Amino acid sequence: MNKTTKMHKSVIILIIIMTVLSFTNLLNLQINGEQLKLSGISVIVGIIAYFTTRKTNEDKNEGFNIKTFIGKLKDKTVILLILLTLMMNVICFVIAKLWLPDYIEHITARAGDFLDFKNLSVMVIELVVMALGEEIAWRAFFQKQTAKIMPFIPSLILASVLFALGHFNFGTPIIVFYDLLFVFIDALIYGLIFKKTDNAWCSFMAHFLANLLSSALFSIQWTV
Repeated sequence: MNKTTKMHKSVIILIIIMTVLSFTNLLNLQINGEQLKLSGISVIVGIIAYFTTRKTNEDKNEGFNIKTFIGKLKDKTVILLILLTLMMNVICFVIAKLWLPDYIEHITARAGDFLDFKNLSVMVIELVVMALGEEIAWRAFFQKQTAKIMPFIPSLILASVLFALGHFNFGTPIIVFYDLLFVFIDALIYGLIFKKTDNAWCSFMAHFLANLLSSALFSIQWTV
């Protein structure tokens, strides 16, 4: 068995591990009455996987090249997709505000410390780290690698579904469904941006701006 074959097998194993971890939120595992969210570990696994399996790529910076970041952002399609994800977050918030007020509390429970507006600088740093980590894990590694063994559309859907499941939090069924639906839609857009640019820095920009906008909307909600 040569080194390349071993590396390909390790990629598949890591993909399976990330998939399994994404489903753990559905099990309602608890320690001392607190829900144990193991799905977050999938991001750590994905980040480690990306940097340890780059030898399977034609270019070691494939999918995560800072040098091409600015140039890729100049693409009009990429800009439109970034604007689309911002628009979807506004639509999500407005619909929830008008018809699903419990959604606000649901998101607060799911996001936890990431919505701490008392320390804005720390919150922004946390949003940067979270969005960048998720894009490396789910787009630069998971979507990129699964797209090598299956058609792009199934790869995009699979990565987006698992990404959404990783954000699952127990609650009223309609609220949970609504939450995961928009997380899934966002993930699809991030995945399309990544496909268009082959650069997780670009999907990270969309992801971070969307999270920042959502946080601002929640801030307005709490101050009104």
